[in-house]
This record gives sequence, C-alpha cells and structure tokens, in this order.
Amino acid sequence: MEAIKTRKLAVVFHPIFASNGYPPLKDRVEPSFEYLKETGLFAKENVLLVKPEPVPEELIRRVHSEKHIADVKASGYFEVAAISAGGVVSAASMIVGGQVDNAFCFVGSAGHHASREGYWGFCFLNDICIAIEELRMSGPIRKIAIIDIDPHYGDGTRDIIGDDPLVLHINFHSGAARSRYLDGNNNFDIGLPFDARDDTFMTFAETAIERAYRFSPEIVFVVFGYDSHESDYGAFMLSDEAYSRFAHALGLRFPQKVCYVLSGGSGVENGKRAIAAVTHYLSD
Repeated sequence: MEAIKTRKLAVVFHPIFASNGYPPLKDRVEPSFEYLKETGLFAKENVLLVKPEPVPEELIRRVHSEKHIADVKASGYFEVAAISAGGVVSAASMIVGGQVDNAFCFVGSAGHHASREGYWGFCFLNDICIAIEELRMSGPIRKIAIIDIDPHYGDGTRDIIGDDPLVLHINFHSGAARSRYLDGNNNFDIGLPFDARDDTFMTFAETAIERAYRFSPEIVFVVFGYDSHESDYGAFMLSDEAYSRFAHALGLRFPQKVCYVLSGGSGVENGKRAIAAVTHYLSD
C-alpha cells in the first residue's frame, strides 16, 4: 500500500468568509484568495485547499460560556465564526496528524479578542483556543505556542489561556518598546512603539521566535494580523517586506507544524501581498 504523501501547505477557505464575514474585513478575503489562484499557488501539487465545516457547539462550550454563545448567536455572526473556528481546528488537526506540514487559515471573523465571557473587535469565537481544546481531547499533545503579531493586544486569548504552563503565549501590541514575561514565564508580552518599522519589529520577532523554539512546542499558531501595515488601520508602520521576513525567520526554526490564522487588516492590496508572501514561502 502506497504511503500517503504529506502536503507542504493546507489553505483553509470558505466562500461564506467573503459573503457573510464581518464588514469591512470580509472585503479582503475573496481578492486575497483569488490572487493566490492568479499567482499559481493552487497549481502546486504540495498545496491542499480545505473547505471547513462549522466547529461543533459542544466543543465551543469547552472554551466559551453559554451566555457568550448566546450573545454571539444574537450578533448574527455565529455561523461564520463557527466555520472560521472549524477551519482552524481542521488545519491544526491535519498538522498534528502529519497530513500537512503547515497551514494558512482564512477566516470570516477573527478570534484573539474573544474571551470566555465576551467579545469585541470582530472576534466572536476564539478559534485558536478552540483548536487547542480539540487537540488536547484528541491525542497526547502537550506544549503549544501562540505568536500573536497583530498589533492589538490579544486579551481574549490571554483570558482563556491564563497561566497554563503548557501554552506559551507571545503577544505583540502597541506600547513602549519592551518585552516582559508574565504569569510563570509562559506569557510573553512585546510592546512596540506605535510607529515601529520593519527592523524594530523583526528584532523583537526574532526574540519571540527564539523563545518559542526553546519552549519546544508541538505546534505553533500565528495570529496573522497585517493591520500593522503602514497603510492599514492598526499600530506599527510595517512594509510589505516585514511579513515575508517574519515568515522566513519563523521557518528557519519551525519548518513544519505552523498554523497561520488570519486576523486584523482591511487593506485589500496589503492583504493580497502579505498573504501571498507567506503562503508561497510555506509551499516552496
């Protein structure tokens, strides 16, 4: 019997992300996805396109309260958030199961501001925390790292993860240029100036990657917010090149078992270039 060949990259996408996602962020999804087609990404034999299913509600309940779930349903974004989380769960499971080396997940709503009891900033369900819960239920996975490069503080993830000794949460945000550990050395906060440019970002990014490498995780999640671009709405003043540099630096330490999850960023052209740079690097 012929062994199943591991694909280098899974790309998770569902049309609902563009049709029913949170505005104006949904407007970036289809152009970025179509641009990947135009640049030949899906013509590569080592790239797998995945259409996700909604994450089961019983799994959501292991991360969020009943009131939180009810509030998200009332918002009108429960379906797209559940499918977004389902995509991250599928991608993480495929990585850990050895079906793919790495993954990039499009989403219709983000996750890092969704706490156990509340949400804001178009983050309705904490997709990565839900995926971590599924991984722990499904097998003997232990250490997990999250590197959040979105310039807005990932408060929801921190609320859920807390001081879990088996999860390293590295959190970029706008603030003073410093880095510090919190809660038993597993929560590492990196504050950068509002106008931080590529070299400053990469200096601290390389520090974050080394911290993650020493932690020896079995999977790394990247909260991929490109709202840090100089022409987008978030803090920092990064150029297109910063996202490629980050992907290359991370790939040197973690050539496999990395799951990128789309987060903030509304600029259509910014998104096309940033997502293409990361996915083509991961597929080569």
